[in-house]
Amino acid sequence: MRTHFLATLAALAGSATLLPAQLAVTSPLGYDNIEGNTTFNHFDSGGDRRFQQIDATHLNRQFIIRSLGFRRDGGTNGGGTNEPPRTMDLEITFGLANMTILTSAFDPNFLPGSSQVSFIKRQVNMPDWTGNAGTPGPYDFVIPLDFAFPYAGNDALVIDFTYENLVWQGTATGGSAVDRQYVGATTATGTALGTGCTASTSSSAFSHSMRLENNGLGGAAYGMRMRIDATNAPISTPVLLNIDLADLNLTVPGLCATVHAGPTLSLPIAVSDPLGAVGQTSLSWGYNPVFVGVQLVTQLAAFDAGQPAIPVVLSQGRVATMPNDPSSLAENCVYHWASGTSQSGTLFYGGGMVMQLGL
Repeated sequence: MRTHFLATLAALAGSATLLPAQLAVTSPLGYDNIEGNTTFNHFDSGGDRRFQQIDATHLNRQFIIRSLGFRRDGGTNGGGTNEPPRTMDLEITFGLANMTILTSAFDPNFLPGSSQVSFIKRQVNMPDWTGNAGTPGPYDFVIPLDFAFPYAGNDALVIDFTYENLVWQGTATGGSAVDRQYVGATTATGTALGTGCTASTSSSAFSHSMRLENNGLGGAAYGMRMRIDATNAPISTPVLLNIDLADLNLTVPGLCATVHAGPTLSLPIAVSDPLGAVGQTSLSWGYNPVFVGVQLVTQLAAFDAGQPAIPVVLSQGRVATMPNDPSSLAENCVYHWASGTSQSGTLFYGGGMVMQLGL
């Protein structure tokens, strides 16, 4: 990790587009003096929570992050709730991610060697957010980092923080309204085709779910995607995703299920866990209106030496059609969160918590 960051710092030092004159930028980009379109109840739970935002709005920009700031929601989105001061144990980690493939689990989203604990866990004081502070509100909950994070603009930026032992210093009425900008994707859920094989390590059929999403032109670099997860795969085994444009509905002697998707495009997506499950994986690509209305067929495959003939198992097939563009522009940004000790959460593409990156 040290080598990685020394290389990044060297790249920043030689960059003509470094932004030393700016005091701060925002995640997502462009909300310094613009209110987000909705609110987010965060820093309001008595339980522990982890939050992760993956932001590709700063690609091809370079800067060094020295603080992380938050603001209450303003205007009519919830900024008038009663939110007295509170304390919490906070830890902040920065890193890099590849927005092309993300998982619902937090840790695998960090590119190898890129994560850096930038604020060591300890108690912090959150300010009084009682009443309305204007639209937009000020970034008045700012945490100076223990270790600055150099961002070279080649990959998406990961902002990951956890808080524990949150204690209100008074009586709160309503949640803690943090500013958020979010425009969700249009979606199409895949319809099942046939039945999958039963792996030798399972008593139920190998099955997967598939969903297509369109965030439109606003999410240009990663505006379209497919979400996949699976159950009852062979345990602890690499799983291959096959994608086709039509249902082949092909019977192959010795193969334990019908082939619905041939290897028009084949991608290794994950290794199944010890229960044979594959957590949700999102595969994104650049927005292209040509894909709207295109039908995609998917099927998973995995090696299984316990099969009596061909040592391969297939899931059932799935078919879906890429939906129309959303009515509003989204951001090249995604977030997810979880309470307690959970290490995964649902990925929400199209925006995120509005945060300030102090430079």
